[in-house]
Amino acid sequence: MIYAKCIEESQIANSVSEFQKRQNEKNHVYCIGQITVSKNGYDILYCVPINFIYDCLKYGRYIAIIDKDDDSLEYPRKSSYMGLERCTSEQLVINIMDSQNEQTIDYIFNEVGDAELVHDGYVHTLPENIQKYFRQKQASCSCNG
Repeated sequence: MIYAKCIEESQIANSVSEFQKRQNEKNHVYCIGQITVSKNGYDILYCVPINFIYDCLKYGRYIAIIDKDDDSLEYPRKSSYMGLERCTSEQLVINIMDSQNEQTIDYIFNEVGDAELVHDGYVHTLPENIQKYFRQKQASCSCNG
């Protein structure tokens, strides 16, 4: 199972050197291939199963894919991600994707494999063409085929 979290553009570092220089910022900084560590051991870093990531858009437009050990092969069939969050003190970022991109939507639907499991949460806040693309995938996805 893939886990992810939503982040703001201002939290993205585009290089390892930028990531290292920005460690003293108030908000956590994320960079592909780097480990974001909880500040002072007090802040908990959350992530959710990727089928719930559009429920979390209020936390940021960008989706950080997190390397999280989870042997579960099935995405949860719940109405809410509450209780499904994973709390860690550090997160390895595998990729950062734009929630307003068709390729990101394709990735999520393909990874989850069952369109009924992909929640639409805050999709209504996305540009109309991206909302339409998401709804089309949701209605007609045969992701395992």
